Amino acid sequence: MSELAAESKRLSPIDELISPTVRVIREVYEGENAHEMFQTDLNKALFDKVRFIVIEPTRLGEETERWIAVGNCLHKTALISGTASIAIGLIWRDKLTIYSASFCAVSLFCTSLYAICWTCDPCVEYQVERKQRNLMKIPIPEGASSPVVLVHKGNRLTTISHRIVTTLAASVCVWTVYRALK
Repeated sequence: MSELAAESKRLSPIDELISPTVRVIREVYEGENAHEMFQTDLNKALFDKVRFIVIEPTRLGEETERWIAVGNCLHKTALISGTASIAIGLIWRDKLTIYSASFCAVSLFCTSLYAICWTCDPCVEYQVERKQRNLMKIPIPEGASSPVVLVHKGNRLTTISHRIVTTLAASVCVWTVYRALK
C-alpha cells in the first residue's frame, strides 16, 4: 500500500488540524489483503502513541478489544491473588500455608504471562473507551459505524503494581515455609 493511500485513511487535513491526537483506522477495502493493511495501520498508530485511536473495521476492533481485556484480566488476577496470598500468609501464619502458596502461584503465573506477552506490546498502553460522555469529547469523524475507540493511558503503574504485589506474595510464602521448616 502506498504512503499516499495510508495517509488518506487518517483524518482529513482539516480534521487533522483540529485534532492531531486522533488516528482513524478506516474500513476501506482496497484489495485482498485489507485486514493486514488495517493491522499495519493500527500498529503504526500504537507505536506512534496516538492519544485516541478509532478502529472502524469490526473484526480488528473486536480482536483488539479482546486482547486488551485478556491483559486486564491477567493484571487483576495477579493483583487479587497476590493480595490474597499476602493476607492469608500474614493472618494465618502457621495454618493454611497451602492456600497462601496456591494464590502466590496463580499470581506468579499471571504476572509472568503478562510480562512475556503483554509488556512489550504497545497495545498494553491503551484502554477501550466505553463511557458515552467521554466518547462525545473525542472528535470521531462522521460516518464511523460503531467503532472501537482506544485511549492511551500508559501502563507503568499497572506493571509495577502487580510485580510488587507478586514479589511480596512470594516473599511472604518463602518466609512462611522457612519458619515452618525451622
